[in-house]
Amino acid sequence: MLERFGLMFRYELWANRRTLAAIEAAEDRGPTVRLFAHIVAAQEAWLTRLRGADSSAIAIWPARTLEECKAALEGMNAEIEAYLAGLEEASLSIPVTYSNQTGRSFSHTPLDILTHLGLHSQHHRGQVALQLRQLGQEPAVTDFIAYLREK
Repeated sequence: MLERFGLMFRYELWANRRTLAAIEAAEDRGPTVRLFAHIVAAQEAWLTRLRGADSSAIAIWPARTLEECKAALEGMNAEIEAYLAGLEEASLSIPVTYSNQTGRSFSHTPLDILTHLGLHSQHHRGQVALQLRQLGQEPAVTDFIAYLREK
């Protein structure tokens, strides 16, 4: 399972970098930067929770520039890789209790949280692609199979 999460997050890095490049290349970016900033901020919040720390100070919809998004993305990728490298298979099923940004308490396993991370980003990358198309721009191809074909 850990090997699969490693593959998933290498794909995640690839897809996020391609999405970022498409936003950078767009003449009209519309609200895409805000969505991309949310993708990275959500990763920050979830990784903080997985580590057992308080994520309440992390703005889930931060106002970031594209350059700030790029820097935050690269930082998060390194942190996620480090987290996964230190994770043991048995710990995937041990619940993590955390509070969300509104103070509500929840408990989920790292398996569930890591799965959510990938699905959440994919959802918002799809929104970015739609917005770019609506603005007459070309979105990035971020399909998982396209990643596997490029590897």
